[in-house]
Amino acid sequence: MTEGERSVLAELISANRIVTVAELAERLGESEPRIVSILMSLSVKGLVTIDTQESTVLSLTEEGRGYAKDGLPEVRLFNAVKNLGGKSELEKAVAAAGLTPVSKGIAVNWARRNGWIKVYRVGSDSVLETLVAKAVSPVIEVLSLLQSGQDQVPSHLQQGLDQATERSLVTPKTIKRHASQVRGESQKLVQDLLAQQHEGIGDLSPEILASGTWRGKSFKPYNVEIEPPFCNYGKKHPYAEFTDWLREILVGLGFSEWYGPYVETEFWNNDVLFVPQDHVARDVQDQFRVTQPFDHGLILDKGYYAQVKAVHENGGDTGSKGWDWPFSSEVSSRLCLRSHTTPVSMRFLSQHRESPQKMFIVDRNFRAEKINPRHAQEFDQCEGIIMDKRLTLRDLMGYLTEICRRAGVEKLKFKPGQFPFTEPSVETFAKHETLGWFEVAPGGIFRPEVTRPLGIKDSVLAWGIGAMRLYMASMQISDIREVLSKDLSWLRRQYFVR
Repeated sequence: MTEGERSVLAELISANRIVTVAELAERLGESEPRIVSILMSLSVKGLVTIDTQESTVLSLTEEGRGYAKDGLPEVRLFNAVKNLGGKSELEKAVAAAGLTPVSKGIAVNWARRNGWIKVYRVGSDSVLETLVAKAVSPVIEVLSLLQSGQDQVPSHLQQGLDQATERSLVTPKTIKRHASQVRGESQKLVQDLLAQQHEGIGDLSPEILASGTWRGKSFKPYNVEIEPPFCNYGKKHPYAEFTDWLREILVGLGFSEWYGPYVETEFWNNDVLFVPQDHVARDVQDQFRVTQPFDHGLILDKGYYAQVKAVHENGGDTGSKGWDWPFSSEVSSRLCLRSHTTPVSMRFLSQHRESPQKMFIVDRNFRAEKINPRHAQEFDQCEGIIMDKRLTLRDLMGYLTEICRRAGVEKLKFKPGQFPFTEPSVETFAKHETLGWFEVAPGGIFRPEVTRPLGIKDSVLAWGIGAMRLYMASMQISDIREVLSKDLSWLRRQYFVR
């Protein structure tokens, strides 16, 4: 045993009870982490037991400390209105309360929510009027208790604590407290060990080596056969490993990776893909619109815009009739979060119009979906296109099969699909042991209405593999919300094997 272990065991034997780490650290003049380390070593040797208890302590945030010192802004506002006769113009009451522009909104909001005041307009002025005789808030007592040094609040103040936590005035923190005692069956062994005197050197230090005091001394034996406790090393998130593997698969198949912006004009997100401007997928219920700081963008290639406009209105030179509907530049220039990665494919094709071409992207998209085990509002797609002469749907199905199987999904099936920008189209389904068959890879051959405005006459295969769904199928995860899990216990036992 080391001297530290002997000292800790001596204290535990002397106390003959469970002793906290804090108490041991104070008695021995050591730090608590040092005592914990010694106890862990003794626990591995089977000499002591360690009891770990978790508790939550509360502390004030910087904003909470300010309110504890100066008072809640809603209380200060109420008192100012009351002192002004129970009714006052908003700006006059704010000035009397000494509120900042930031705390002004907070004060009005919480004073109204608490039912202390009402706000109404008189001409062009906002007027505040008190509704109660006194402003009483349990938050005040919570802040006062924590300001005095306490780290807990009594149960009758739970409502005030909930509100203070909601407002980020109080921060809960989980702490672990350790306590230990000698194992009952090890009492005699520990006493015998302590009775043995050993003058050997346990830890070599630079001072011992430099001074030469180690000469002629014996060294304490080390048990090199003891299994050390498991250590959780840092590693990549399993989903990050999966997307890296997807990229390697596509690069290995001869594709080049490409990138594109998250914020798109609807021209690139929808119009160039021959999606009609009144299509349901373009509603705010399905697509996130961008309004700040700008709500419309610029369409720089006026020639390409004119060709896309003609295709929508009358089919242009594609042989199609188009949508027989006026094409709106206002709709086309609206900004949105891209709802798929196909705009990146179109941007690529606009710069690479000669065959052959093979491009892919694995990146994030956004849709106003109702969140459930199969749908999320943020999701990744593995988008790919192949442009060459005489490509067929059979080629597309072959590529999708190869990619999915290399990603670890063996059970696949295809069915005909329908999309505004591909014809023919196909939907690829993967077998999930819990969710059953679900779609992972829609695709098809771009319609002439999509490629002809770019002057492309060769076939273009296109697909948008749901990377998260493919990962769910390969890992047998039954809820898409668990794909980006931050649960450490889950992450430590999960990994993606290529």
